[in-house]
Amino acid sequence: MPWAKFECPDGVTIRIEDCLASCRMGGRCVAKPTLMLMSRRREWKGKISATQGLNGTRMEYLKITQPFSERPTDRAFALLGTFHHLKMQGVTVPESLTEEWMEDEAGTGMFDCYDAEEKALYDFKTCGCFKINRALGKVKQEEIDPGAEPYKSGPRKGQPRTKTVWSMGEPDIFEWQMQLSRYAWMIRDAGFEVERAYIQATARDFNAQSARQYGLDRQIYIVPVEILPRDVVMSFYTEKQAALLSALAEKKTPAPCGPRETWDGRRCAGYCPVWQVCDVGIAAHQTAQPNEEVA
Repeated sequence: MPWAKFECPDGVTIRIEDCLASCRMGGRCVAKPTLMLMSRRREWKGKISATQGLNGTRMEYLKITQPFSERPTDRAFALLGTFHHLKMQGVTVPESLTEEWMEDEAGTGMFDCYDAEEKALYDFKTCGCFKINRALGKVKQEEIDPGAEPYKSGPRKGQPRTKTVWSMGEPDIFEWQMQLSRYAWMIRDAGFEVERAYIQATARDFNAQSARQYGLDRQIYIVPVEILPRDVVMSFYTEKQAALLSALAEKKTPAPCGPRETWDGRRCAGYCPVWQVCDVGIAAHQTAQPNEEVA
């Protein structure tokens, strides 16, 4: 019983099919073509996908077994990513493969672009500046500015002026690295050479303020991703698939998702589609504070 309903602005839920047929409120919150695009759903076919494996087993279990609803207006960021991919689908690049579906014993996957000439794999992401900042490993530090005069007034009067300095730390790209490594090994198993992998990350919230806050100087970054060893990748996805299949067979809700899978709780509090049928999600919404940063 997957995603079956939209949630209207007044909180009442309506079957997606009924919403598309006629708006119950007399005026649509989102245009019908957009609703049609949002309503596209992938059916569960018994094998975990590369992206499903990165989510918590509980979340994927509930998405498969429990009816849930989402507000169309909450899917704006997902829609941006969809539009991005639709635009890419209209571009034909010589010596390349795009949006190819693959399958093996550990699950399924669909990569964005493989360039046979470069022997490179690309995945296109639309994400927040916060996520790109972490993927680049940028670390913010405040240092005394030797060329500036001390503050002459205010609470910091007499203190030396500081300036922001960005250094490079350890990138946080576990999900991106695991996903692209999965695709890379599936492509290699199909007989193609993959020497390099990259994320093309587009900042959806780039402006002067976010650029200063996160140390970014452009809206699109190419992030190199190291391809993990095959045994590491296969072990990860085999275990995730086995856990989900076992839960489905036993009809038993898995343990709560882990800290990385919940973005240290932020996903439960504001971005999980099945929070209403999860005790952890319900508790998170009861105590949620406004989110300052979106992954």
